[in-house]
Amino acid sequence: MFAMIINETGGPEVLQYGEIATPEPGPGEVRIRVAYAGVNPADWKNRQGMLAAFRPYVFPYIIGFDAAGVVDKLGPGVSGFNVGDRVFTPTNHGQGGQGSYAQYAIANADRVAHMPSGLSFAQAAALPVAALTAWQGLFDRGELKAGQRALIHGGSGGLGGFAVQFARWAGAHVAATCSTPNVEYLRELGVERVIDYRQESIAEAVAAWAPGGLDYLMDAVGVSTLPHGLDLVRPGGTFVSIPTLTDDGDIPAAAAEGAARGVKRVFSTMTDIGCGPTLTKIGELLVAGHVKLPPLREFALREAAEAHRLIQGGHNRGKIVLKVADL
Repeated sequence: MFAMIINETGGPEVLQYGEIATPEPGPGEVRIRVAYAGVNPADWKNRQGMLAAFRPYVFPYIIGFDAAGVVDKLGPGVSGFNVGDRVFTPTNHGQGGQGSYAQYAIANADRVAHMPSGLSFAQAAALPVAALTAWQGLFDRGELKAGQRALIHGGSGGLGGFAVQFARWAGAHVAATCSTPNVEYLRELGVERVIDYRQESIAEAVAAWAPGGLDYLMDAVGVSTLPHGLDLVRPGGTFVSIPTLTDDGDIPAAAAEGAARGVKRVFSTMTDIGCGPTLTKIGELLVAGHVKLPPLREFALREAAEAHRLIQGGHNRGKIVLKVADL
């Protein structure tokens, strides 16, 4: 098969289009013919070698977590899927498998979801990592509830855009931070209080909007951009950080300080094990109109390096996808 392959870690230039053996599905696995692959901030960090602490780098190596396409082959013991089914998944890349920047990708059946009617391959490929990270940080670990006052720091990115919408769907009052060009975008998503960090103090805006302190805070950007985040959360509230690998500070110290103040301090990294049902629910919310997809920017698979340069800049609104094939 053809894929974007790296033979060493480094800058975007290490991504090269080439041929590699087509993978075979093992027991409990599904092989997917990829139509679109999603691009996430984790991808450029992976390309540069920052995930070495979590998984081995065996070259030639294919990057990419998210994929949408059709089931091409079933491994032994798989049920609930048929060849030709339209599906989306974070693949097995997070567990050490080859990635989704390729014509074919492998995923355990428990982390594959059927695409609902009305969702395109490009749209589905934009969902898994960003949407699952938001969902798990809000609900599975953050236990956000209706009526609570929640701030999403970094609300205009791919992850943040899902987080603000999921929180609104759950019945929370939602505020979010962004830069000036994204203010109207967040208002269109229904954010109750948009805080332009270039024009106003986040702390003063939060104090006026939530005088008793936030019930919930998600930092989707990094500790250096919100150094006094804990001050914004009331005792008994929850402060969730999405680890960035580049701007996380002293995590044990932050957890201890949160405990001392009576704040539930969570560092939430997406887990893909058994995520199929959650992906199915997220797809249903999109089709029902409860959640809007962020703006999509599409590149050809061969243009993966350019996509990486854009997302590594850190100011991309919405999501980037790579077109692999017409299916």
